[in-house]
Amino acid sequence: MADPRNESPLFDTDAILRKAYFGVWLLSLVFVGFAIWGIVRYPHWSWVLPIVAAVVALAANHRLRNASRRGETVLLAVVTLVFVVGSGVMLDVALRLARA
Repeated sequence: MADPRNESPLFDTDAILRKAYFGVWLLSLVFVGFAIWGIVRYPHWSWVLPIVAAVVALAANHRLRNASRRGETVLLAVVTLVFVVGSGVMLDVALRLARA
């Protein structure tokens, strides 16, 4: 639920959410950078998966900034976390596949 005093989104009232928002942006951009480097260094189709997962995490993270209900915030936070972790795991898998 939004802050009852001024109806602002939870992002404006929760410091942990703001820090997590920045962390997801940073991690996702790093993962995309590594995947692009991987495409150049070891061309293989598997590099697309971490890029897509990172982009989905960024989209959910952006939507999380405007969430105003607790349920919506929790759902988007879980989706963001799953896709950021998935992007990191897929980056490792892509590296192994491309080097094989």
